[in-house]
Amino acid sequence: MKVSKVHSYPNIGVLKKIISGKRLKAVSPFYSAASLDKINPKKIKNMTFITRLPIQYQMPPAYIDNDPQPLMDLMEKMGRQLKVFALPSLHAKIYINENTTWIGSPNFTINGFSGKQELLLEFDSAENYWLNVFREYRGDSVRVTPDELKKLLRWTTLGLTVTRGSHYVVGKSSKEIKQTPLTFEDFIVWLSEPDQPHPDLRKHIRGQIRGKNNMSGHVPPAFNGTMAFLRLNKEYIPILDIANDGSIPGNVLDDLASFIKKFGDQYRGVRDGYWRNYLSNRLGGKQAGGGAGDVVVKRCLTLIPAFLKARQPDIE
Repeated sequence: MKVSKVHSYPNIGVLKKIISGKRLKAVSPFYSAASLDKINPKKIKNMTFITRLPIQYQMPPAYIDNDPQPLMDLMEKMGRQLKVFALPSLHAKIYINENTTWIGSPNFTINGFSGKQELLLEFDSAENYWLNVFREYRGDSVRVTPDELKKLLRWTTLGLTVTRGSHYVVGKSSKEIKQTPLTFEDFIVWLSEPDQPHPDLRKHIRGQIRGKNNMSGHVPPAFNGTMAFLRLNKEYIPILDIANDGSIPGNVLDDLASFIKKFGDQYRGVRDGYWRNYLSNRLGGKQAGGGAGDVVVKRCLTLIPAFLKARQPDIE
């Protein structure tokens, strides 16, 4: 395996060379509308793209890393010529066409190929080693269909899901932009951190996630739904930060019920049941009596402000 060229300031010309072949295999955590727009479906007859997207489409995730619209536009232009795969933990960048392989740091964005200090190694052929790495990553990933991307678009339009740039925060002192995860997976990690508040509530939710009383399917929609509700009603975060699940103000519950009545059927549990089916009328659900998921929702409503404070300590 011999490197034919080292690009220490890869520019748009390098990107054009990458997309000049008939077949393209691309691995990149991030993409941009401008870079995808440069792809010519008349030239590229087959493209496989692995990037950061959700791997589940049963409910709106609180946050996603990429805007689905540019990818949806490319899918509509390329049709079956384009296969998209989701790998949320992806960090690597690999570009392979029938003539050349590139490995390095630039994302598949115009900014990544803007002549900045990025490192990109070029090989003179589609090296078998890197083809095998690509196949391994594809095996780790999940295929994303056009219908799933359309769901993601609908959720972002409704404000239930926001893209990566919206969960960057600026610190008061350093003024450096930093990324905070704010995902369900990170929430699970936070629940186990011993120095966080509400130990009994955190223990209860951890138990539900592990399947205690068959409640594991209630927590993901409660988390994602409550995150969306609080993002749309930020004024409630400081109020809930000093409350517990038994002292949530009535006006907060009223507004939450309105939110769940309007958007609750966008959220489905792991067993494909609708979120509203497990909630009481008081919380906008369909159960006349007490809904099985009410306690989980109220506890998420209490815990999430503390989770946000822990992950965004400098947010103004």
